[in-house]
Amino acid sequence: MANIFTAQSKRKFHAVILLILGVVGGLIGWLYFLNFNDHDYTPTQPVAFSHKKHVEELKMDCTACHTAAYHSPKAGLPDTQSCLNCHKHILPDSPLIAPLRKAADPQYKNYTGAPIRWIQISRLAGHARFNHMVHVNRGIGCTSCHGDVSQMETTSQSQQARMKWCMDCHRSPASHLRPLEYITEADYSAEKFLKSHKIIHNNKQITTQQELGEFLQQQWKIRPSLNCTSCHQ
Repeated sequence: MANIFTAQSKRKFHAVILLILGVVGGLIGWLYFLNFNDHDYTPTQPVAFSHKKHVEELKMDCTACHTAAYHSPKAGLPDTQSCLNCHKHILPDSPLIAPLRKAADPQYKNYTGAPIRWIQISRLAGHARFNHMVHVNRGIGCTSCHGDVSQMETTSQSQQARMKWCMDCHRSPASHLRPLEYITEADYSAEKFLKSHKIIHNNKQITTQQELGEFLQQQWKIRPSLNCTSCHQ
């Protein structure tokens, strides 16, 4: 039986297939880029939670709510009942608290028991992973990644979690490192810390963030991995 497909027609067919695959791949990549390229991403949450009120005004520590940050890959969110442990005494009848009571207070007239579904703000691409405990236990403060949430009435994503941003820090971590007891301090600065803490290294007093970071990096033997498999598995 004669071959009805010539070599030329086969090449055209393959070229069309490749073109279609290229267009589809480019479209998926473009949509993926747009989805993770908004550093001002500020979704409307089911509860109007103000970090400024809780952190700046009430002086609550980050780990009061994000309890797993020091010992888990994910910092975690408080369960609704934990929020009500405070708010059953503080502004219990405020309409701002109504979603909490609706989810976790059986005595509330509109109680449903349906969990509150928070919208994730600090987002990574699906093929990447970030380990909280590895970073916070080696001097990376909350504000380095999340920005100064103590000034946010509505929480937003302050950084574009792109690979270059992560790699820049892995290559030069000293500019971000701070003493562990100040990891969650929103207004931490090396200048303020060094005014009250005298550190001598190599017969010289440390006076800048870079010098402090290099000192801490040496003390803790920090050697951030640049291997792809550290973040992609």
